[in-house]
Amino acid sequence: MNTSNIVLVCALVSGLLCHSDLAKAEDTRTFPPPFGADSLAEEPIKPTHKKYKKVKHLKINCSRKSTALKNTLKRKAWSAEKVKLVISGECQGPLLIDRHGIEITNDADRSGSIKVTDNNIANSAIVIKSASVNLSNFNIDVPVGMIAVTVKANSTANFDHITTNAKSDSETAFSQFVITDNSSSYFANLSGNQLMIAGGSFSDFTVGNDQLTINITDTSTARSSAENQFDSVQVSGNGYFLADNRTHIDLLMIWSKAAVEINQESAVGHLMMGGQTLFAAYKNSTIIGPYNIWGNVVFELEHSSADNWKAIDKPHSIISGNNATVNGIHYPQWSWSGQDHSGL
Repeated sequence: MNTSNIVLVCALVSGLLCHSDLAKAEDTRTFPPPFGADSLAEEPIKPTHKKYKKVKHLKINCSRKSTALKNTLKRKAWSAEKVKLVISGECQGPLLIDRHGIEITNDADRSGSIKVTDNNIANSAIVIKSASVNLSNFNIDVPVGMIAVTVKANSTANFDHITTNAKSDSETAFSQFVITDNSSSYFANLSGNQLMIAGGSFSDFTVGNDQLTINITDTSTARSSAENQFDSVQVSGNGYFLADNRTHIDLLMIWSKAAVEINQESAVGHLMMGGQTLFAAYKNSTIIGPYNIWGNVVFELEHSSADNWKAIDKPHSIISGNNATVNGIHYPQWSWSGQDHSGL
């Protein structure tokens, strides 16, 4: 081996030995932390979204801007499950409410109202569509022929002390409030209003209602669950109405395979029914009369009374009573089958 080769071999051996020593030695070098690592270690990560509230309260001053309520309702995204809108001044309609959790109520001075001046721009001052809404303590001012509120498309609406001047522009039947399309509604403290419940919908008249006129039709259901007073109740088209807990009805009309039951000391004045319909009175309820009965009907008294009753010739009808009192005469058990005074 010549001198140059010996030098090369020594250099290679020396390099390998040095690398081995470095590998065994402890690495004492220090490196700067990653960018921002100090701040990440000292402070927790802050969320970028706003806190989601359960209820958001907003004051809507329509005295300053009449479209303030309408513009607010057009807003679709809210950082709250429910939004309570307290109105003051005259708010311009018509209004569309198409989201859940909206409440519209009056201010402490009851200065708020909703008004529509042109009856050509909408059929209804307020439309509640696929929504859940509470309306309370304000007036709805509309032109002749316009509906005050329409509830549709599986909505739920609560009404408490809502007033309106809505009225028909003709001699035809008219409803100020229309509940339809499988919707639900709850009414408290209404007076002198006309309502329609249609399209498989449901309505409950809770407390403080008087002088109401209601039309229940098209497989819909309604009930009066407290001591309410109705000027007129009409039920038709497989509809059903339960008058409970001392409800009073001046005129009751039952048509077209509909059914009505009164319960718990409730009362009916004039009764009209016909066309395969059912009427039943339970638990000390009363029918005062007169009676107009057509077709084949079911008429039942269960521990209840009927005054001014006259026997009718309806061989295909079912007229019966259990412990019924008719024209002041008590008929024990199921001994009453439609007779009047002469049926003892």
